[in-house]
Amino acid sequence: MSAGDRAATCAELQLLARGLRGDATAAGRRDFLIAFARSHGLPVPELPNIRALPALSPGDPVEACTPAIAPGLSVVTCCRNRTGNLLRALPSWLALAQVDEVVVVDWTSDTPVAEALAQAGLSDPRILVVRVEDEPRWILTYAFNLGFRVAGFDTILKTDADIVLGPDFPDRNRLEPGCFIAGNWRTAPQGQEYLNGFFMIARDALMGVGGFNEFIHSYGWDDEDIYTRIEATGLVRRDVDVDTVHHLPHDDAARTGGTGGACVTAADTLPRDPRFLIRANRFVANVMPAWRGGMPFLPFVVRAVPDGGVADHGARVITLSRQGWEPSAVPDTVQADARHYAALELLSWQLGRAAMGLDRDRCARLLRARTQEALTKLDLEIALGNAPQVLEAPGRRLVIALEGGVPAGSPTEGLVALAEMAAARGLVPVLSGPFAALPRGLSEPLYRLPFVPGWHDIGTPEAVTLETLRSGPPEMLAARGGADLRIAVPKDALAGLGAALAAPAVARQRPVLYVDAQHGMGNRLRAIGSAAAIASHADRALVIVWQPDHHCDCRLGDLFDYSGPVLESAFVDDAATRGIEVYNYMPVEPGSRKDAEIDLASPRDIYVRSAFVLNAGGVGGDWDAQNRFLQALRPVEAVRDLVAAVRHPNALAAHVRMEAGAGRDNQSYDRPDNWTDQDHALIHHWRAQSHFTRFMERIDALIAQGAADTLFLAADLPEIYDAFSDRYADRLAFLPRDIYDRSAEQLRYGLADAILLGRAPRLLGSTWSSFSELATRLAPAPVVVEMSGTDF
Repeated sequence: MSAGDRAATCAELQLLARGLRGDATAAGRRDFLIAFARSHGLPVPELPNIRALPALSPGDPVEACTPAIAPGLSVVTCCRNRTGNLLRALPSWLALAQVDEVVVVDWTSDTPVAEALAQAGLSDPRILVVRVEDEPRWILTYAFNLGFRVAGFDTILKTDADIVLGPDFPDRNRLEPGCFIAGNWRTAPQGQEYLNGFFMIARDALMGVGGFNEFIHSYGWDDEDIYTRIEATGLVRRDVDVDTVHHLPHDDAARTGGTGGACVTAADTLPRDPRFLIRANRFVANVMPAWRGGMPFLPFVVRAVPDGGVADHGARVITLSRQGWEPSAVPDTVQADARHYAALELLSWQLGRAAMGLDRDRCARLLRARTQEALTKLDLEIALGNAPQVLEAPGRRLVIALEGGVPAGSPTEGLVALAEMAAARGLVPVLSGPFAALPRGLSEPLYRLPFVPGWHDIGTPEAVTLETLRSGPPEMLAARGGADLRIAVPKDALAGLGAALAAPAVARQRPVLYVDAQHGMGNRLRAIGSAAAIASHADRALVIVWQPDHHCDCRLGDLFDYSGPVLESAFVDDAATRGIEVYNYMPVEPGSRKDAEIDLASPRDIYVRSAFVLNAGGVGGDWDAQNRFLQALRPVEAVRDLVAAVRHPNALAAHVRMEAGAGRDNQSYDRPDNWTDQDHALIHHWRAQSHFTRFMERIDALIAQGAADTLFLAADLPEIYDAFSDRYADRLAFLPRDIYDRSAEQLRYGLADAILLGRAPRLLGSTWSSFSELATRLAPAPVVVEMSGTDF
């Protein structure tokens, strides 16, 4: 047979194989293919072991589905309504000849999985759909344990429905005796952390530890729990080859069961936080009896089986339902304890270990007080103190700091007047002083205010003066979610405080320019610098609106020691109803008009929402004026320490921005819905021009010219740092880190990067990156700038 005839016959064989996936039995199909191959002088193809389903009747226990275990590989997955990812991943599993069976547990999906497979044209005799009826909510441990029990082969590959397998998966992930293979979030590439729940193991070993812990009824800790129990049996955990598996992105709401929608306070958001769910389930697993082999699984019985196990749409389906009792129910008291201690742990990370002292009532009050991001150490101290009910009051907290205490006999009516004035302006007064409790002899109303001992950690409230409290813009002072405020009252000022409050205010009320800074740190600071230059020229009070979000998940105070007014809750939708002129420069938002000229002649306050330079008809528009404000900002101590820890200045600096390019725009802050289609296409274009190899070519040329003896690098992917370290060794300086997200910690690294980039006399930047632009804005001296894709 010629090579051409042989290829044609092979193609014919594959065509016949596909065509025979109909009414023929599995054994009949195998026999035919083997005979066909031998008759044509071809090697016998590697064929999966298609197992026949036993005869089942309604009421049979689920164990009747698998009377015997055969050598081979069962892929087990589960889903509830997330069939889109399953339809994308399933073909990659079926493409592997080593896969003998795919068990899909359909946990009461609205559209049955078998129907979805038929509509998508996915048909293969190895697919077995186990449909579970009448389940009110998704419980991973129940669903996967059911799949393990139904699986008919002696090796199980457990995978979520959003994991794609590469064609080389079997060759590069061989299951050796005494081992199991699993994903590992600690070593997974960025964006692939959810591979942690992927594993392959001998069925006997899996069932020997009882599968998943059925005391865990929500997202989180199920994988770490089962891995710990497996390793305790002596099996060695091997990491899966991450180049052979890929996680399809989706948000945590689909995974954790979050319902989305508006979230008002931490009481709404915290129970949906994956970190909360993980710690709550860890508590449950530690408190409940140890899960092990032999523990009773949730019982299921057969509800229906199509004739021959094949439904009208061609899929093999078994329909089950619960038998009616739940052997692994967790008492309500244990669940309440788990939620409480998980909340305390997460609050302690954010607010300090004093949070561990909150009882249930005080913890609940604290969580209802503000959004999770806006909670402060002062809120915690109020919750722990004498008046936790004050947390329910909206508005910014004003700490009245009694510096030096209250000398005996001092009049305190002025303090009462100060507190009343603060409350009238929408603030929440809080007393603080150098004593454990307020001393006796003060005016009675002061004892009804929350009090915090002066040595307790309340964070760094923004300092304000008495005149600011009397005449500052109400929106600036009282906005809910804004930074805490602090006014110092020295002991020698107590006597004259009442008179000072009674005097008429003489400060002139200037109109306000609110700048609602958007997107990432570089974009925000660009807009703020522009607004500051305009406000200075137009004699307007500048109020920065800096609301943490997924683009920039930090407060302005996490980056800079800034004493000016800052709001942390945007009010663009309400500004017009307050008589404020609104300009929205964000192109993807309804009603926006980028670059609209701002009318500074208006006597009204102005609100501009922007990630770009503001247009005020040339006023405040020059580069130096915009940057004077930014260069005067003092970075927080943590950022200054990072800068000091790195060799600088260097002869050359490079900023390599590759994330958000084509195939790398899966993070929420890089996705297409953040931009117009045209802008997103430009981002893809310019990210392609910013590949690190392009930078290396230019750097090598500058080294050859003697212009790059030392080099500082800032990049957004760990592999870029690895490649530069290998190539440039001691010539290279950079800030080592383990995080590449938009958290406050990473953004402090980012600000330090921008400062260090601007300290070099020459900068290689990434085009269409506001971060490269930020480095030049913060530079203390002129910098020679070359941009990727245009200059090199």
